[in-house]
Amino acid sequence: MPTRHSFLSTTGLVRKASATPSNAPSTHAQSGGTKTGRMSRLSKMVRLPRRGGIFPLGPTFLVGMAVALSLMFIISISMAFVGSDDDEPPFKDFLDTIASTNPGIVLIGDSVDIDVDEPALTIRWTIIGCGADFVLPGSEGTHGTDACGLPSMALNIFVDSDPVAVAIYDPRQFPYANGTDKRLKIQNLVQFDSDHVLDVHEARLYPFDTYHLTSTLRATLTDGDISVPINSLTTVKMTSSFVVSPADVNSYITMSDNTTAPSRDIDLHIERPGEARMYALLLFAANWMLAHVSIGLVVLGCVPGESDRLPRYLVLAFGTLLAIPQLRNTMPDAPGYDGVLLDSIGFFPQMLASAFSATCLLAMIIRRELESSNKAADKSEDPTDDTWVPPAKGLQRLRHLGTSVDFRNVRGFSRTFSKNENPVPGGGWAAFREATDEKTFKFA
Repeated sequence: MPTRHSFLSTTGLVRKASATPSNAPSTHAQSGGTKTGRMSRLSKMVRLPRRGGIFPLGPTFLVGMAVALSLMFIISISMAFVGSDDDEPPFKDFLDTIASTNPGIVLIGDSVDIDVDEPALTIRWTIIGCGADFVLPGSEGTHGTDACGLPSMALNIFVDSDPVAVAIYDPRQFPYANGTDKRLKIQNLVQFDSDHVLDVHEARLYPFDTYHLTSTLRATLTDGDISVPINSLTTVKMTSSFVVSPADVNSYITMSDNTTAPSRDIDLHIERPGEARMYALLLFAANWMLAHVSIGLVVLGCVPGESDRLPRYLVLAFGTLLAIPQLRNTMPDAPGYDGVLLDSIGFFPQMLASAFSATCLLAMIIRRELESSNKAADKSEDPTDDTWVPPAKGLQRLRHLGTSVDFRNVRGFSRTFSKNENPVPGGGWAAFREATDEKTFKFA
């Protein structure tokens, strides 16, 4: 097809585009100046690969970011320990209120040791005097308050109507600091322990077990056996494994001489903290998930074509069987295997499910091995097998010793014999003899 040229191209006013590109460099500057050209070349040099308009992050960058986020999380969690020493003593406000409203003798339970397995509870009491008339001079400042200190009178403390005093307090036994009038606070001289038996009717409900304790205390003067009222009793609110809710009330007891003496009762309500309950329930759920996984491995092992993976499933089942007791032991203040409700509906059926699952997988593996060995034996003894087996050498030798006869001349012999049915001497029999002489049977 001929090419049509325009008038401008034929007259030379517009040059015709060359078929071959010109390699001569252009002498004109690019639009925007040479600076823009250098920037475009630089951008081509540092161009990053993109996927859908998004620059992908390299594996080194991703690992570094993960490590940085992990360190930030650890540091932020560790901040919980910062500033804990700057908190006010837990009983400061309580003692200030007692000193201003109802001064007298106060017993504070600085430590509550709860042993559910015994079951027993031990409280370490501190004897404190609040108010100017009840504080030993030079001992102010106990528990962070200047209004309370060591009691100024000698006391005998009785617990639960015990006829023998549990503690004997004597302020004269406290030494002075050299060069000062300050009394040194010797803990063993101002503190005593009281042991109690817990009510464990709800211990089976771990981690929702609760305990109750009621105790009564009274104080007397060492000189004269005169009863001294105890104005308040309280204990710590939080231990490592329990939350303690104390409540005290005024009371009195009847003495052997039918007289009454003032006393003070305390009622303790003890339960697990919410965090411990949450962690125990999460571990309980995790153990059940592992038990369900072991059952699922048995289901997968029953699927046709999965027999090759049975050893792997068996290893996972045995791992689950070992992991469940470890998770059970990591529960906060976990009780022994005494048949608590958590074990009756959790640990014991979980172990049984995992053990049965591992046993089923092991039985499947044994069955598979037996079936494979039986198939191999049946295949070797199958008489219908089409596989060619070379015959024995003796049989081959017998086959090669057979006799072969050449019957190619039998037809000619039959024709000759039919022409001479009545042979005569020199007649047909002579021809027969000639035939037998010329054309003989060949034996191999």
